[in-house]
Amino acid sequence: MKKRNRNRLGGVYAASIDPSHGLQPVPALAPDPDDLWRHRSESMRCQTCIFFVLKAGTLGRCRRHAPTLAGWPAVFKRDWCGDHKLDGNKL
Repeated sequence: MKKRNRNRLGGVYAASIDPSHGLQPVPALAPDPDDLWRHRSESMRCQTCIFFVLKAGTLGRCRRHAPTLAGWPAVFKRDWCGDHKLDGNKL
């Protein structure tokens, strides 16, 4: 009998599962062309946020919250978060 690695709650770690058990990867879903909401978040990216400061190319800094010891968080123009606030001057 093969001994499996178990975590504290009794579950089996994914790395210890034998691939011959028939587990298959989940296929990626294709985007729905009729989805009216698929481009809704395009204007809610870091590049249009009032807290985004561009530094070099596509890299910038998010100044939404106070900086940590490592400084302001580095973000790309195409990133997004739930704290987005639209800046009318960046549209």
